[in-house]
Amino acid sequence: MSEMFNQELPIKRARSKEEVIKEWILIPLIEAYELVKKDITPKTYENKITWKIVYNVKHNSSISKEIYEKHIIDVSCRPKEDSDENTPNEPDIKFFISHICAFWIEAKRIYKNGTVSDYCGDGGLGCFLSGYYSKHEDNGCMIAYIQEGQLSDIQKEIMEKVNGCNCIELIEDIGIDNSFLSRHERAIHREIKIYHLLFDFVK
Repeated sequence: MSEMFNQELPIKRARSKEEVIKEWILIPLIEAYELVKKDITPKTYENKITWKIVYNVKHNSSISKEIYEKHIIDVSCRPKEDSDENTPNEPDIKFFISHICAFWIEAKRIYKNGTVSDYCGDGGLGCFLSGYYSKHEDNGCMIAYIQEGQLSDIQKEIMEKVNGCNCIELIEDIGIDNSFLSRHERAIHREIKIYHLLFDFVK
C-alpha cells in the first residue's frame, strides 16, 4: 500500500465500517449528486455523469479535506466506458479508505425500457454476485442514474428485481432518502451487502 494510505483513520469518526461507509462514501456521493443534477439531461452519457460526480466528491464534498490534506481516502473512476467487448469490465467508481476497506461502485443509466434489467444483469449487480467485483470485500454499491420515468415506480421495480437475485435480506430504510440495502449469497460462498442509491435526474 502506498505511503499516502499509511495514516491512521481518526478513531472518533470510525465507530464501525457501516458508519464509515455512510459518512465517507454514501453521503459524499449524494452531496455530489445534488451539485451536478441540474446539469444532467436525458441524453447525458453514463461516464460523463460519473466523472462529474467523482470530481465533486473530490473537490466539493465533506470528504475533500480527507482526500487532499489527510490522504486517508482515494477516489477514482473508470476513465471511459468499455468500447471493446474483450476489454475487462471495471467498476465505475472506486473508494479506498485507509485501513478500512476498498469499496467498488457500479452505475447504470435508467433511461428506456429494459434498463432496469441491465441494472440487475451480468454487467450490473451480477458483477458483484459472481465475485468479479469486490471478491475480497463484504460491501459494494449500485447507483441508478434515473433519466426517464418516475422515481417511485423505478425504485419499486429495481427492488423487486434485486429481491430475486439470491437476496437474503432487503432493508428499505437505511437512513438515506431514495436508497436501500440488499444482502446476497454469492457464487464464491461469501455474502455481500449492496447499498443502492437512486439519483433522479428527471426534470
